[in-house]
Amino acid sequence: MTPTLTMLALAAGGWLFAAIVMAGLWRWHLHLRKIGLAEAAAPLVSGALAVIYVNAGEGASVHGSAIAWMIGSWGARLGVYLLWDEVFERPATLDARESLATFERRALEAVFFSIPALLASFNRAATLSAVELAAAAVWLAAFAGETTADRQFVRWRRERAAVAGDTLEPAADGVHVIGAGVCRVGVWRYVPYAHEVFELFTWTAHAAFAWSSPAGWLAVACPLAVAYRLATAGTRHAQL
Repeated sequence: MTPTLTMLALAAGGWLFAAIVMAGLWRWHLHLRKIGLAEAAAPLVSGALAVIYVNAGEGASVHGSAIAWMIGSWGARLGVYLLWDEVFERPATLDARESLATFERRALEAVFFSIPALLASFNRAATLSAVELAAAAVWLAAFAGETTADRQFVRWRRERAAVAGDTLEPAADGVHVIGAGVCRVGVWRYVPYAHEVFELFTWTAHAAFAWSSPAGWLAVACPLAVAYRLATAGTRHAQL
């Protein structure tokens, strides 16, 4: 089987894996009676696919291992954050229900955002290139920035909620707000869309890392999708 056919077969298998996982989670969310599980699970599935690709790909392990660690760490952190913040800390309601189609759409997104790992797992170069090393450095900075921004926002929201008893609402311009307040603590003071900006840099790093791989240019679709969602949907909707 040619590398192209192998890559396509892996992508098809990744979609099947994601579809089955999301179908199972859909059944679970009916018992939880909470929404948000599909969004939270998607980055976790992307990270799992990255690990699967690196073990099944035909390239040098140095590339696959690096991108699997990058996307796997991103997916694990964001997925756990969303599970805790958007699912488990929210009360259950009788009418909380999302369609199976919503979960399967998230499955497709998970496969889409695992593309850089799929491509990098077929890179046969023996060592990492200068571009890959630079991309890894950018990823480290973006990952640290996004983690910091999310922690600062959650802390700020809880402090304001404890004092005022307010609820989280999105401002018209997309900046995180609670009541009349706007999050301007820490990195949010300098970057109003901190989570989304660091998310965009993270996916730019993923795409740059995969650039030197076979058909690596396809990975550019990931940061473009993140940028599009940021431009059209505003804050907290530019994440996977």
